Amino acid sequence: MFRHILKYGLLSLLRTREIVFWTLIFPFALTTFMYLAFSNLFEATEQFHVIPVAVVKQQEDQIFERMIQMVSAEGEDQILAVSELDRESAEQKLQEGEVKGIVYVGEEVSIEVAESGMDQTMLQMIFEQFVQYKKTISDVAQIDPGRILPAVEALTSQTEYVEEKKSSEGNQDNVINYFYAVLAMVCLFASFAGCDRILKIQANVSDLGQRRNMIPVHKMKSIAAEFLACEIVQYAIVLLLLIYMRVVLKLKLGDNVPQILLLLLLGTSFGIVLGIFVGSLPRLGEGMKIGILVSVGLAFSALSDLMISGIKDEIEHTAPILNDLNPAALITDSFYALNIFETNGRFLGNMAYLGAGMAVLMLASYFMVRRSRYVSL
Repeated sequence: MFRHILKYGLLSLLRTREIVFWTLIFPFALTTFMYLAFSNLFEATEQFHVIPVAVVKQQEDQIFERMIQMVSAEGEDQILAVSELDRESAEQKLQEGEVKGIVYVGEEVSIEVAESGMDQTMLQMIFEQFVQYKKTISDVAQIDPGRILPAVEALTSQTEYVEEKKSSEGNQDNVINYFYAVLAMVCLFASFAGCDRILKIQANVSDLGQRRNMIPVHKMKSIAAEFLACEIVQYAIVLLLLIYMRVVLKLKLGDNVPQILLLLLLGTSFGIVLGIFVGSLPRLGEGMKIGILVSVGLAFSALSDLMISGIKDEIEHTAPILNDLNPAALITDSFYALNIFETNGRFLGNMAYLGAGMAVLMLASYFMVRRSRYVSL
């Protein structure tokens, strides 16, 4: 009988259009739209790249040429890609966006930009430093002309006092948090399947529930079979989404595959148990229960950075207990911990919170279903 209930539970879930839409079609569509909107945001705003700049020489300036050679030399330390042009050509390239700024070299060095941004700010900082260098060299020339060359070498040399050391090999792109949140949302949306199946065994909700309460099968065996059916379907869906993100969209979600699989298994299990718990609440109609799941799922997802990045971090600094009680926040934080940290301490702590929350909901659901009695069927 267990296998019979499991089989028809699977068939019923796959034929329920609302569940298929919210747990399969909607997450894939949302992921695709988010990828199109945010895929290049981090590279455009946070990762440094060589800045193209035009130089218009109105007179010779050896100090400026020395500095330009230093910052435009090809290699890891290159900052600028310099093109020497006449004024008309430089202005045309600036308007077309081929260069980020124009540097005019005359009695004084001036900069012209067409818009504001990180590249333009970087240019401003570079040439403000150049002005300071030139003033220092001019002061040295007035005091002791013989010390000009050592001064130029001292100013243009780059001495590193700090050793660079990577704290992590993981993807530190802030945009990736949105995709962690989508996976967390899919785990919570598994609650729709859990609620649907628990409603099917309640005699006061559906005709099917009346018939199933007549058969000589222990209610907990029915719940276990329905839970397994939900888990198979929902876990398969979230794995498909994970494969889509990693293989098709090529998102860097982390390389700790066994831990990620465990996280998604526990996450979908929590979502199903949440649905069973809400579905077991007495004196509430089916519409009210679905409304609760939608509201709770969206609220948890919003607080885990699905809509606006940084909310979860702000909560962590002001009321961290809210993140500990938010399953979506625990799931997204677990992805972050796996991707960034070399140890599993933070990940295992989040798993413990998820497991404890699931155990509480399971026990509460058991007692509510166990106490259900019907006057007549």
